[in-house]
Amino acid sequence: MAVQEILKALGSWEIKLQPGTPRDVLDALDYFGHVAITPGRLDPLQYGDNLLTTARYVGVLRKRTIGDDGRTNTPQDDLSVGGVGMAMWLGDEDGKGAVYENAITPASASFAATINMLLPASGAGAVTAGTIYSVAGQYTGKHQFESPRTAIGYVCDTMSTTSVPVSWRVNGNGTLDAGPDSNLFVTNPTCVIMAIDSGEDMALRALPGSMDVTRDVEDYSTRVVLLAEGNGTSIATGAADISPATSYKDIHGNTLKLTRLVSESDTATANASVRAQLALSQFTSTRNALTLSTTDYDVHGSFVVGDRVWVYDPDSGLVDTSTEITFRGMRINPIKLQVTETSWAVTDGYTVAYRSAAGVWTDLTQYVEWETDGTNTVTVGDFSRQLTNSSTEPVGSRPNADTSIPGVPVFVTPFSGAAYLDGRGFTRARTIVSWNAPLNVDGSTVLDGDHYEIRYAVDTDMIYPATWSQVSQIRWQDMQLWRQPFAAPTGKWLTVYAAWGDTTTQLTDLSPGIGYDLQIRAVDKAGNMGAWSGTTTFVASSDNLPPSTPAAPAVAASRIAVQVTHTLGKSTGGTYNLESDLDHFEVYGDYEPTFTPSDSNRLGKVKATAGMIQAQIPVVATFTIESTSPVYVRVVAVDITGNRSGPSDAASATALLIDDAHISDLTVSKVTAGTINADFIVGARIKTSDTGSRVELNSGGIGAWNAAGDQTVAIAAADGSVSIIGQLKSGTSGKRIEINPTSTFLPEIRWYANTGTDYGYINAFSTGTDISLGMNSSPYDDGTGTQVTSRAFLNTSLAEFAVIRADNQARRGGYVWAQPGSLYAGFNRGGVDGGRFFADASQAFVDVPNGGKFLAAANLSWVGFDDGTSAGNQLYFENSGKTSHYGRWDDYVDRGATQGLFMGRLGFSGATSLAVSYGATRASITRMVCTVEDDVVHSDCLSANSTTGFTVTISPALNGAGGVYFWSFRV
Repeated sequence: MAVQEILKALGSWEIKLQPGTPRDVLDALDYFGHVAITPGRLDPLQYGDNLLTTARYVGVLRKRTIGDDGRTNTPQDDLSVGGVGMAMWLGDEDGKGAVYENAITPASASFAATINMLLPASGAGAVTAGTIYSVAGQYTGKHQFESPRTAIGYVCDTMSTTSVPVSWRVNGNGTLDAGPDSNLFVTNPTCVIMAIDSGEDMALRALPGSMDVTRDVEDYSTRVVLLAEGNGTSIATGAADISPATSYKDIHGNTLKLTRLVSESDTATANASVRAQLALSQFTSTRNALTLSTTDYDVHGSFVVGDRVWVYDPDSGLVDTSTEITFRGMRINPIKLQVTETSWAVTDGYTVAYRSAAGVWTDLTQYVEWETDGTNTVTVGDFSRQLTNSSTEPVGSRPNADTSIPGVPVFVTPFSGAAYLDGRGFTRARTIVSWNAPLNVDGSTVLDGDHYEIRYAVDTDMIYPATWSQVSQIRWQDMQLWRQPFAAPTGKWLTVYAAWGDTTTQLTDLSPGIGYDLQIRAVDKAGNMGAWSGTTTFVASSDNLPPSTPAAPAVAASRIAVQVTHTLGKSTGGTYNLESDLDHFEVYGDYEPTFTPSDSNRLGKVKATAGMIQAQIPVVATFTIESTSPVYVRVVAVDITGNRSGPSDAASATALLIDDAHISDLTVSKVTAGTINADFIVGARIKTSDTGSRVELNSGGIGAWNAAGDQTVAIAAADGSVSIIGQLKSGTSGKRIEINPTSTFLPEIRWYANTGTDYGYINAFSTGTDISLGMNSSPYDDGTGTQVTSRAFLNTSLAEFAVIRADNQARRGGYVWAQPGSLYAGFNRGGVDGGRFFADASQAFVDVPNGGKFLAAANLSWVGFDDGTSAGNQLYFENSGKTSHYGRWDDYVDRGATQGLFMGRLGFSGATSLAVSYGATRASITRMVCTVEDDVVHSDCLSANSTTGFTVTISPALNGAGGVYFWSFRV
């Protein structure tokens, strides 16, 4: 969890939230809102948008994490939000933003005018103009199809000079400042970074910590050639040479030559030389970078990203002999470098707040998991290489646009193919198509080929023949034409792609036996597309894959028929796993176990389809065979194309069943003990008796009657309603429920415990048209040896919740009475009241009999003590603003450090001053009122007052025995 700030770049930030962060807070954290991080503790609701300018950092929210860190059992305990800096509103790392789709073309414009042209109109964009400073010179250029961040950075770089670098920054309130570095940042350093010392000295501050220093010449260049706008031979160029000449030599002593090529196709011809000089200026010296890491010092307030700092490290060569400063009496020669990056932790002591797009602030401070590692990292020195690349274009000659068009590829026929089973068990076809690579239409060789596009669709003009086996599966009226029984399928073009080096591709998921139209064209790397080839028609491979051999069926037989059942499984094992293009079974029967299926022993066909496989519905069919000898049955699976599987193993059965066609009647006397495995539909009644105590099952439901003929149980088949007269139990012992126990006089439901005979219950009784309800726990000991129950009692005059005695229902503890006009609550044991509470529409009253009391009413309130004697003591507060006290105050009694009013009388004589101690030191200062008691007039004053006591000075001295009265109010 840290904030990373990078000069003229997006940077990043992340805040980790506590697992208990409320859901409404998480829901309020929407994308593209803003998070402000401010030192100290402030109220975001009070400061509002002022936080955008006072915050140390303002970032854009782009990421929310709600997950599980896997370290605890708490769900969703990995909560965090994160994002990037305000520079994102000019353009993000992918170049997205308010891209210029229409060209912006400043012509001989000032710096300020150019920047304002590149910003959206006032109020129309995320970033508005802040302070735009003047820069010498004029700018001419064109900006299109790029983000404002790219364009503004380009203008600042172009108008920079070695002596006056130009930069920009986006402030926390969404405004842009741009101009010379001296106007945006601190260029006269007040901070020094060195390895030998740290601390404060006059106007300089040295930072402690560990330093990493890197110096290299990997990017060193002596000349830059910049390729600007144009193509082919019309490319504009600009060049710049190092000055003064480099002192470096090659192996033969020649002056070092390192020419850098930079491609900027958007740079205008007039700016080419300036951009070349700018690019060269970045690479004419060693690249210096220093990273400072410190945990003992917060760099906030020392500098910000973009400021210059002094850096001194003689061992690493970071010395400038032309510069001399004094730090703590020591003369040093540091070099001046710019702070390009900082990374700092968000620790306890910051305010973190979120601002929604609607301007609503949410304080996140209390939900943040603060970082405990307070390490701060500072990078100073030259720009990183990734920030100094002038462009991302490839460097080299920029040829004229490719206008050559590929010719038409030619298919190589015939194609090859085969049928196959897809993952769902359906037969499909695949075809491999081949072609020859074309030339360009102008006869030249295609050197920049990119890919081929092959498209195919069902041929609707082709005649699709059908076999007699296929036609037998449909009705005569379902056929289309005699020459084409099945309608030709229709479909749109489907396209596949092949790399340029390939000359074959495979088309899959084709319908077997169906004709397809095929075309191809070539596309080069410039996007030039050749013409589609003529249509080539081919027929996908037919379905020649027979179904798997089915498992043996299950067979049951009678003397007149066999019943065949099959669960659509393969002979290798399993059920409902035959191929999905299955159409039906052919069933064969004979008296020999090894018979061969033929037309002479075929019993018939039975439907078996993919729907039955998916729904796991077995095939069941009955075939007429009049025999009492064993019968052997085999089945053959046939798919929708007519492909036949091998026959299954034979299954046998001996006549065991007589079907209903051969049963003339069946009486109950024919039925003996056993198991009935069939379903019965009863059109009449099944009953145990015609009268008296009985049970009956009929089409209306189930009923039971007692000996008197009264119906005690009625279960209606029509709507499922149940009526029971009598007792209903869920068990006979242990944990159970009983409804209407026989020993009760009221409607009642009992709940019994796991063991014992105690139970809790709900009962009800009626008075006329009203119902009262009671809910009671099982009895328990209240700790004094008395059995009590907890009861809730509801009637039409009150609702009661109380602890009562189990024997006589007298109150035995806390109770609440709720009535339409009032509420009582309190404690009562043995008829003796304890604390009590009463409330109605106009007042609330709390008291203990002969003790403390409190009243709150619409026009007054009072608190005090009243035992019916003169010892009563009350304090009244009236709505008129008046306060009254009835009772007595302490006379010179110390009640401790927080005593609000301390008063009394101290007697003394013959003295001109009196020092009085409070006893305990007061928690805060007091305000005094004093007066002197004597038989002559005195002048007096409060000459000293503190939290420990006060002193009164009197003139003249007391004449006789007198005293001082005082009132001390603590404030």
